[in-house]
Amino acid sequence: MKTIVYTAWDGTQNLFTLARQEIIKNFIDNIMEGMSPNMALARMLWEGFPLSGMDFQVMGLKDILQQLQQQKDELFSKYSLQKAFDAPVQDIEQLLRQEAHTRDEEGLEPAPSFSELAPGLLEKIASLKDFPFVNEDSRELFDAWKERTGDILELMEFYSQWGDKFHGPEYLNFEQALELMRQFKSIEETIQQISSGNWKEIDSDALRQLLGEDAARSFMILMQVPGGLSSEGLVQFGKDGFDLTPKGIRSIGEKAFDDLYHMVKRDRSGRYQGNGVQSGEIEPDSARPYCFGDRFDLDITRTVLNAVKRTPGAEKKLKLTVEDFYVREREQLTTSTTVMLLDLSWSMSWERRFKAAKRVALALDHYIRTKFPKDRFHVVGFSTYARELQAKELALAVWDMGHAFTNLQAGIRKGMELIKRSGARNNRIIVLTDGQPTAYFEKDEELHVEFPSTMYGISPNACKATLSEVKKATAESITIDTFMLDSSPVLVEFVREISKINGGRAIICMPDDLGELILLEEIKRRKKR
Repeated sequence: MKTIVYTAWDGTQNLFTLARQEIIKNFIDNIMEGMSPNMALARMLWEGFPLSGMDFQVMGLKDILQQLQQQKDELFSKYSLQKAFDAPVQDIEQLLRQEAHTRDEEGLEPAPSFSELAPGLLEKIASLKDFPFVNEDSRELFDAWKERTGDILELMEFYSQWGDKFHGPEYLNFEQALELMRQFKSIEETIQQISSGNWKEIDSDALRQLLGEDAARSFMILMQVPGGLSSEGLVQFGKDGFDLTPKGIRSIGEKAFDDLYHMVKRDRSGRYQGNGVQSGEIEPDSARPYCFGDRFDLDITRTVLNAVKRTPGAEKKLKLTVEDFYVREREQLTTSTTVMLLDLSWSMSWERRFKAAKRVALALDHYIRTKFPKDRFHVVGFSTYARELQAKELALAVWDMGHAFTNLQAGIRKGMELIKRSGARNNRIIVLTDGQPTAYFEKDEELHVEFPSTMYGISPNACKATLSEVKKATAESITIDTFMLDSSPVLVEFVREISKINGGRAIICMPDDLGELILLEEIKRRKKR
């Protein structure tokens, strides 16, 4: 009999067994923000993250450091070390008085007075090291302090470095000061280990004593994250730190798709209906009687059975007639190429535009690659220039901070190049942008940049060159759907002109609308028969 024992989670159990999806989600969300794997991991470690399934907020290293610093400040403001050495000083004075009294009663040589000894507590103890005590209580008390010269020295060194910072109303005696010193040093050591990255040296039990169970549990979880992500196959460690693996790249696209359209059920992979007469695959259960004009994909079994049923048993030869013929329908498969033009200009960083556009690009890429592998999907990033973004580049894409201009002409041109290379019949370009063209190429392929004539004006030459490229795409029967993430009148008019020339959609929308407008519509379109 198999027995399963459930225990409360205390942070020591394997993290990814308990919260795998949430850890991966936080990591991928950071990647979606435009972070590198190293930055994404660093953010998780520094800022922490929620584990909603466990109703627990993992404290980041920043929070742990802040709490440790807060503890230091509280110690400074609560305690004072001004009387930390009163006990040993008073005991030395007392034992010398007791020794002097005994020697006086016995007529022996007087003991030195406290003021006659060398200055300094440790020096006074050292000077009495070989003194022949007569009073037994004085000897025992002295020996006790002589054994603690190490503690005295350590506390003195601590006092010289930190003593003036402790300005609280509560005075500590020697024993209390030692305990405070050890607590303070533990705090300081932990702060230094966290700040320097020596996390393996941190004692989780010491952290638990300093900050409590939640901090210790959080730290144990944080230390499992890098190895957990690596063991899941999402990242691998190389000379430049962590890097995405192919599985990690796929996971990002999968999550982008699931986040946007988790309500959409999976369809059969690799096919969808088209309009034109195309080649296709024979459907095994779709045989029907032959009609004049049908493709002659004969269902031999059904055809022969029909002839057998019709032919008398005495006849040795089987004669086929048109009425016997059954043909199998072919599912009409469309080979298509879709190119998404993703605006990488700096303005896309505003109002969550880039994150929303990137998420849709990843989701659509995942959808088409996994569900329709015979089709082609490309993403072209464009700012001052245009370039195709491969899977890893798309997953790690950020806006081009070093290229301030928008060259939609170059993006369309690159899209047309990819479409021609594929040789597909049904092709489309999807444009995600938030601005008008401000860069273009002349016939001599020289780059020109052009600022708008006014704040809300246009860049006439750049727009003209872009619309000229739109006409070329239209002549190639390429549909261009434009999604504009800005509603200024000039931009509205510009995308309207693109639609007028090409016949594709021109939609003014908010970033959060992109998922429904693009991916969901794409899924619906491909489901139509």
